[in-house]
Parts: sequence; structure tokens; C-alpha cells
Amino acid sequence: MKRSLALTVVLFLCVLAAGTAYAHKTKRAHKFRPKSSLARFVLNTDTISPYNLLYFAQSLLGTPYRDASSDPLHGFDCSGFVTYVFKSFNADVPRSSEEYASAGREVRIEDARPGDVIIFKGTKSYHPHSIGHVGIVYSNDNNELRFIHSTSGKEYGVTISGMDDNYKRRFVKVVRLLTQNDVFQNQSLLQAQAK
Repeated sequence: MKRSLALTVVLFLCVLAAGTAYAHKTKRAHKFRPKSSLARFVLNTDTISPYNLLYFAQSLLGTPYRDASSDPLHGFDCSGFVTYVFKSFNADVPRSSEEYASAGREVRIEDARPGDVIIFKGTKSYHPHSIGHVGIVYSNDNNELRFIHSTSGKEYGVTISGMDDNYKRRFVKVVRLLTQNDVFQNQSLLQAQAK
């Protein structure tokens, strides 16, 4: 009798411990996660020169495309490339292309400067209307915008592309992460007004 009572108590304690562990696991799984990327990413980009950023990005030209990778030894997907470049300058930026849409500050495509991030819709049939591709503005001279990115297209790797009809059709917006680009833009506006 004492033995069955002890066995019942031990069994009860095991069930209680398992239930408590499950409850703690469930609470951890439902932790609050902010919806906005702005709340998650501190864009410490005050000291990053757009030219240094692009010089570094150019050193990665020809790195092969690799889905879900941000490792230069294996290859990059589009957001992996952009993230790797910015993180090499200690900027805490998003990892997924969708998160870039709510990072930084939107600027008009005409005002895009080297180092800004350009965002496009995807090409896959399962997300043709959602964000699916990002790159870094390389130049924007005489309304000929060019950007550096990792593409799964025919180049299949890091390359510099222009805004052909395909990219114009998929274009979503340009976001500014580099605060120095605001300084350059303000200087250009003042010079234009002085003329």
C-alpha cells in the first residue's frame, strides 16, 4: 500500500513537472515581437561613407548566387548580399528583403543616391506582388539608375544592373539608410538654389 501510494505521488509529480515545462515552453513561444523593422533595427549609419560602402560591395562582384545565404564563401541571395555589405560597416540592418521596406526613410527614385537601398517585387509566382528583391543603388546619373545586387537571373551572382523594363515594372521604392546621403542631397539642393 505504501509502495503504491509512493508510486502514485512520484507519478503525480512527474506529470506536474511535465505540464509546468510545457507551459513555460508555450509562454516562450508567444513572446512579443515588434511588427515594425524600425523597432528592431538601429540604423547606426552616421559614419558610413556611401563610396566606401560601394567600393566594398564592388569587391564582391562575381560572387555566385546562393539562396538563403549571406556568406561570401558560399554565395549570396539578394538580401544576404545587402545585409553582408552593411553589416561589414557595423550597421544593424534587416536580413530579409521584405523588412527593408520599413527600414530607413523612403526617397523618390529621382533623388536616389549611391548607397541607398532599392526594393523590387518578386518574380516567383507565389509572391509576384510582394517584395522579393533588393539591391544597393550604385549610381543615378542623368536618370540612368544602376544598382549592385545578387541576382538569380542569367548573371547568377553579384552584378551591376540598370533599370531595364523588367526592373521598372517590378520597382517598389528606394529607402535611405545612410544619413550622409541626406547631407549630400541637402548640399546639392542649396547649390541648385544658389544658381
